[in-house]
Amino acid sequence: MSIVNGSEAAEAIRQKERLLSADNGGYAPIPHFIYRELLPELKDKYDGQKARDCILLYGYMHAYTNGQSANDAYMWAFPNVTQIAADTGIHKDRIKGLIDILVSEGVMATRKIPWYGHTKKMYMPLYERKK
Repeated sequence: MSIVNGSEAAEAIRQKERLLSADNGGYAPIPHFIYRELLPELKDKYDGQKARDCILLYGYMHAYTNGQSANDAYMWAFPNVTQIAADTGIHKDRIKGLIDILVSEGVMATRKIPWYGHTKKMYMPLYERKK
């Protein structure tokens, strides 16, 4: 008896195609190297908690990227630190350091923009490491 059932695989493929289609928001795939390579590397360089929280922030930023290609913020995420902390449970004082790790590892870009007389931090999670 085979434990692999074609109907489950077909359903998973159908769901993936639906989620990735532009008609449904163009959801982003998470590259396998994030879990297979980056996570173990971060765990070795830092510690398990930092590695885990970096990966959580990476995925979180993907979930909040702007998918509207008609504006300057396309592909950028811009939640504030208070929102990130509330949503993820990561303490506000740790977020900048974790983002800095992702930037140094080449999987996140950041920029500051003028925002109603202040500045706002923007985040772009990348799909491959910057070389």
